[in-house]
Amino acid sequence: MTAAYRELERRFARIAAIGDALGILSWDSQTMMPDGSSDGRAEQTATLTVLAHELQTDPRVADWLATAEGAGGLDAWQAANLREMRRTHRHATAVPADLIEATSKAISACEMTWRSARAESDFAKLLPSLSEVLCRVRECGEAKAAAMGLSPYDAMLDEHDPGARSERIDALFAGLAGFLPELIGRVLDRQAAEPAPLPARGAPSPSPTQKALGRAG
Repeated sequence: MTAAYRELERRFARIAAIGDALGILSWDSQTMMPDGSSDGRAEQTATLTVLAHELQTDPRVADWLATAEGAGGLDAWQAANLREMRRTHRHATAVPADLIEATSKAISACEMTWRSARAESDFAKLLPSLSEVLCRVRECGEAKAAAMGLSPYDAMLDEHDPGARSERIDALFAGLAGFLPELIGRVLDRQAAEPAPLPARGAPSPSPTQKALGRAG
Protein backbone atom coordinates (compact mmCIF):
# COMPACT_ATOMS: atom_id res chain seq x y z
CA MET A 1 0.00 0.00 0.00
CA THR A 2 1.45 3.36 -1.04
CA ALA A 3 1.52 6.59 0.92
CA ALA A 4 -0.79 8.06 -1.74
CA TYR A 5 -3.42 5.42 -1.08
CA ARG A 6 -3.22 6.01 2.67
CA GLU A 7 -3.74 9.75 2.09
CA LEU A 8 -6.78 8.94 -0.01
CA GLU A 9 -8.19 6.72 2.72
CA ARG A 10 -7.81 9.51 5.27
CA ARG A 11 -9.29 12.12 2.94
CA PHE A 12 -12.32 10.07 1.95
CA ALA A 13 -12.91 9.07 5.58
CA ARG A 14 -13.27 12.77 6.39
CA ILE A 15 -15.63 13.22 3.46
CA ALA A 16 -17.70 10.26 4.68
CA ALA A 17 -17.86 11.78 8.18
CA ILE A 18 -19.25 15.00 6.70
CA GLY A 19 -21.81 12.91 4.83
CA ASP A 20 -22.83 11.29 8.12
CA ALA A 21 -23.25 14.73 9.71
CA LEU A 22 -25.39 15.83 6.78
CA GLY A 23 -27.55 12.76 7.28
CA ILE A 24 -28.11 13.64 10.94
CA LEU A 25 -29.00 17.24 10.05
CA SER A 26 -31.46 15.97 7.45
CA TRP A 27 -33.04 13.57 9.96
CA ASP A 28 -33.34 16.34 12.53
CA SER A 29 -34.91 18.74 10.03
CA GLN A 30 -37.57 16.14 9.23
CA THR A 31 -38.34 15.16 12.82
CA MET A 32 -37.32 17.55 15.59
CA MET A 33 -36.09 20.85 14.14
CA PRO A 34 -37.92 23.82 15.72
CA ASP A 35 -40.05 26.06 13.54
CA GLY A 36 -38.17 29.05 12.20
CA SER A 37 -34.89 27.17 11.89
CA SER A 38 -35.08 26.34 8.20
CA ASP A 39 -32.87 29.21 6.97
CA GLY A 40 -30.11 28.36 9.41
CA ARG A 41 -30.35 24.66 8.62
CA ALA A 42 -30.15 25.36 4.88
CA GLU A 43 -26.97 27.36 5.47
CA GLN A 44 -25.46 24.62 7.62
CA THR A 45 -26.27 21.96 5.03
CA ALA A 46 -24.87 24.03 2.17
CA THR A 47 -21.69 24.80 4.11
CA LEU A 48 -20.98 21.15 4.87
CA THR A 49 -21.85 20.13 1.31
CA VAL A 50 -19.39 22.65 -0.11
CA LEU A 51 -16.74 21.61 2.43
CA ALA A 52 -17.04 17.98 1.31
CA HIS A 53 -16.82 19.12 -2.30
CA GLU A 54 -13.67 21.13 -1.57
CA LEU A 55 -12.07 18.12 0.09
CA GLN A 56 -12.85 16.00 -2.96
CA THR A 57 -11.65 18.53 -5.54
CA ASP A 58 -8.40 19.48 -3.79
CA PRO A 59 -5.72 19.19 -6.53
CA ARG A 60 -3.73 16.84 -4.30
CA VAL A 61 -6.50 14.25 -4.56
CA ALA A 62 -5.93 13.97 -8.33
CA ASP A 63 -2.21 13.49 -7.71
CA TRP A 64 -2.80 10.84 -5.06
CA LEU A 65 -5.22 9.00 -7.34
CA ALA A 66 -2.77 8.96 -10.23
CA THR A 67 0.08 7.79 -7.99
CA ALA A 68 -1.98 5.05 -6.31
CA GLU A 69 -3.34 3.81 -9.64
CA GLY A 70 0.15 3.64 -11.12
CA ALA A 71 1.79 1.97 -8.15
CA GLY A 72 -0.48 -1.07 -7.86
CA GLY A 73 0.15 -3.42 -4.94
CA LEU A 74 -3.44 -3.26 -3.67
CA ASP A 75 -5.64 -6.18 -2.75
CA ALA A 76 -9.02 -6.69 -4.42
CA TRP A 77 -10.92 -4.65 -1.82
CA GLN A 78 -8.47 -1.75 -1.94
CA ALA A 79 -8.46 -1.76 -5.74
CA ALA A 80 -12.26 -1.55 -5.77
CA ASN A 81 -12.11 1.22 -3.18
CA LEU A 82 -9.65 3.12 -5.36
CA ARG A 83 -11.94 2.81 -8.38
CA GLU A 84 -14.83 4.21 -6.36
CA MET A 85 -12.67 7.10 -5.16
CA ARG A 86 -11.81 7.85 -8.79
CA ARG A 87 -15.47 7.77 -9.81
CA THR A 88 -16.64 10.09 -7.05
CA HIS A 89 -13.71 12.43 -7.74
CA ARG A 90 -14.68 12.54 -11.42
CA HIS A 91 -18.22 13.55 -10.51
CA ALA A 92 -17.11 16.12 -7.93
CA THR A 93 -14.61 17.90 -10.16
CA ALA A 94 -17.17 18.21 -12.96
CA VAL A 95 -19.37 20.62 -10.98
CA PRO A 96 -18.21 24.02 -9.66
CA ALA A 97 -18.53 24.75 -5.95
CA ASP A 98 -20.95 27.66 -6.44
CA LEU A 99 -23.38 25.37 -8.26
CA ILE A 100 -23.04 22.75 -5.52
CA GLU A 101 -23.95 25.39 -2.93
CA ALA A 102 -26.86 26.78 -4.96
CA THR A 103 -28.26 23.31 -5.53
CA SER A 104 -28.07 22.44 -1.83
CA LYS A 105 -29.89 25.63 -0.85
CA ALA A 106 -32.54 25.14 -3.52
CA ILE A 107 -33.25 21.61 -2.27
CA SER A 108 -33.53 22.80 1.33
CA ALA A 109 -35.92 25.60 0.38
CA CYS A 110 -38.04 23.20 -1.68
CA GLU A 111 -38.24 20.76 1.22
CA MET A 112 -39.59 23.46 3.53
CA THR A 113 -42.09 24.64 0.93
CA TRP A 114 -43.26 21.06 0.39
CA ARG A 115 -44.11 20.69 4.06
CA SER A 116 -46.33 23.74 4.15
CA ALA A 117 -47.86 22.85 0.78
CA ARG A 118 -48.71 19.37 2.04
CA ALA A 119 -50.22 20.68 5.26
CA GLU A 120 -52.34 23.20 3.36
CA SER A 121 -53.11 20.92 0.37
CA ASP A 122 -51.84 23.76 -1.81
CA PHE A 123 -49.34 22.10 -4.10
CA ALA A 124 -49.31 24.94 -6.61
CA LYS A 125 -47.17 26.90 -4.17
CA LEU A 126 -44.46 24.26 -4.58
CA LEU A 127 -43.98 24.98 -8.29
CA PRO A 128 -41.48 27.89 -8.03
CA SER A 129 -39.11 26.15 -5.61
CA LEU A 130 -39.41 22.81 -7.39
CA SER A 131 -38.64 24.55 -10.68
CA GLU A 132 -35.53 26.04 -9.09
CA VAL A 133 -34.35 22.60 -7.97
CA LEU A 134 -34.96 21.19 -11.44
CA CYS A 135 -33.02 24.05 -13.01
CA ARG A 136 -30.03 23.52 -10.71
CA VAL A 137 -30.03 19.75 -11.20
CA ARG A 138 -30.10 20.23 -14.95
CA GLU A 139 -27.11 22.55 -14.67
CA CYS A 140 -25.28 19.85 -12.70
CA GLY A 141 -26.18 17.28 -15.33
CA GLU A 142 -24.93 19.50 -18.14
CA ALA A 143 -21.65 20.17 -16.31
CA LYS A 144 -21.08 16.46 -15.71
CA ALA A 145 -22.05 15.59 -19.27
CA ALA A 146 -19.46 18.00 -20.64
CA ALA A 147 -16.74 16.63 -18.35
CA MET A 148 -17.55 12.94 -18.83
CA GLY A 149 -18.51 12.84 -22.50
CA LEU A 150 -22.01 11.51 -21.75
CA SER A 151 -25.55 12.75 -22.11
CA PRO A 152 -26.80 14.73 -19.08
CA TYR A 153 -29.12 11.86 -18.10
CA ASP A 154 -26.37 9.25 -18.34
CA ALA A 155 -23.96 11.45 -16.40
CA MET A 156 -26.44 11.86 -13.55
CA LEU A 157 -27.41 8.17 -13.70
CA ASP A 158 -23.76 7.14 -13.35
CA GLU A 159 -23.53 8.93 -10.01
CA HIS A 160 -26.13 6.62 -8.44
CA ASP A 161 -25.83 3.51 -10.64
CA PRO A 162 -22.21 3.29 -11.83
CA GLY A 163 -21.91 2.21 -15.44
CA ALA A 164 -25.65 2.27 -16.12
CA ARG A 165 -26.78 3.98 -19.33
CA SER A 166 -30.11 5.09 -20.74
CA GLU A 167 -30.10 2.29 -23.33
CA ARG A 168 -30.32 -0.24 -20.51
CA ILE A 169 -33.10 1.73 -18.77
CA ASP A 170 -35.05 2.03 -22.03
CA ALA A 171 -34.81 -1.74 -22.53
CA LEU A 172 -36.06 -2.42 -19.00
CA PHE A 173 -39.07 -0.13 -19.39
CA ALA A 174 -39.82 -1.55 -22.84
CA GLY A 175 -40.00 -5.00 -21.26
CA LEU A 176 -42.35 -3.76 -18.54
CA ALA A 177 -44.55 -2.01 -21.09
CA GLY A 178 -44.90 -5.30 -22.92
CA PHE A 179 -46.79 -7.08 -20.13
CA LEU A 180 -47.80 -4.66 -17.37
CA PRO A 181 -50.94 -3.17 -18.99
CA GLU A 182 -52.47 -6.60 -19.55
CA LEU A 183 -51.43 -7.76 -16.06
CA ILE A 184 -52.96 -4.70 -14.41
CA GLY A 185 -56.19 -5.29 -16.31
CA ARG A 186 -56.39 -8.89 -15.08
CA VAL A 187 -55.70 -7.81 -11.48
CA LEU A 188 -58.42 -5.16 -11.60
CA ASP A 189 -60.91 -7.65 -13.03
CA ARG A 190 -60.03 -10.14 -10.26
CA GLN A 191 -60.45 -7.51 -7.58
CA ALA A 192 -63.81 -6.47 -8.97
CA ALA A 193 -65.03 -10.08 -8.83
CA GLU A 194 -64.01 -10.57 -5.19
CA PRO A 195 -66.33 -9.78 -2.26
CA ALA A 196 -66.00 -6.32 -0.77
CA PRO A 197 -63.50 -6.07 2.10
CA LEU A 198 -64.91 -6.30 5.61
CA PRO A 199 -65.50 -2.89 7.21
CA ALA A 200 -63.35 -1.85 10.16
CA ARG A 201 -64.98 -2.40 13.53
CA GLY A 202 -64.75 -0.47 16.75
CA ALA A 203 -64.01 3.14 17.53
CA PRO A 204 -60.82 4.74 16.17
CA SER A 205 -57.87 4.46 18.55
CA PRO A 206 -56.82 7.77 20.08
CA SER A 207 -53.43 9.15 19.06
CA PRO A 208 -51.73 8.51 22.45
CA THR A 209 -52.73 4.84 22.24
CA GLN A 210 -51.35 4.57 18.71
CA LYS A 211 -48.08 6.23 19.76
CA ALA A 212 -47.70 3.90 22.76
CA LEU A 213 -48.38 0.87 20.56
CA GLY A 214 -45.83 2.04 17.98
CA ARG A 215 -43.15 2.60 20.61
CA ALA A 216 -43.85 -0.74 22.26
CA GLY A 217 -43.37 -2.50 18.93
